[in-house]
Amino acid sequence: MGIGRATPATQTLEAAQRFASPAQTAGALAQRVSEVIRYGVKARGRASLLVPGGRTPIPVFERLRTLALPWDQVYVSLTDERRVPEDDEASNARLVRTHLLQEDAARAHFYPLHREGVGERADEAACGAALGLLPRPFDAVILGMGSDGHTASMFPDDPALSRALDTATDSRCVATQAPDAPYARLTLTLNTLLQSRWIALHITGAAKWATLRKAVDGGDTHRFPVHALLNQRHVPVHVYYSP
Repeated sequence: MGIGRATPATQTLEAAQRFASPAQTAGALAQRVSEVIRYGVKARGRASLLVPGGRTPIPVFERLRTLALPWDQVYVSLTDERRVPEDDEASNARLVRTHLLQEDAARAHFYPLHREGVGERADEAACGAALGLLPRPFDAVILGMGSDGHTASMFPDDPALSRALDTATDSRCVATQAPDAPYARLTLTLNTLLQSRWIALHITGAAKWATLRKAVDGGDTHRFPVHALLNQRHVPVHVYYSP
């Protein structure tokens, strides 16, 4: 594909930062996030960070928490959440408390998204209220991607996907359904995620890279929701990848 016809998604993929190992990727990503956070604190006295769940970001969290940052001026929340109690092993909030908010990083202000014991719409409202406590635009957002091309908790063929991808929506959060347990999720809408200064997409493994290429080449946001993230022009997405 020539430069003149390249889509934003193609350009993003071509600019991906590749590393020899997941450890190198995690170190580089944590370092860059720390720089963005320091800049945010210097510019407005506080900074906001949104992070994903899952196993992939754990090395990033464990590296980031060791860095000398003004953690008491950092506001942290999630890109998505499983609608389970916070003490459940599947909880993203529990993951963040365990692997990121330790040592000096425990001084950060953390705002979980899910409110236990309420229905979908009330949970969406609680999620939106939590996000309202963070400085915006968000300074740094880290996202992951599943092997099916989902990002955050925006899943292919989910009836809620169109609402989640609508960049004109006023909704900050949408209740979604995952194809695998725990099924019930909350996700930030694409419109909310794009209210950011800096976004990273962190992926590891050749299989996920192949999925990312299919998403870029196919251009179908309902089959590969990550394509919508990559193919927008509001804020650049920086891909961090290792085999």
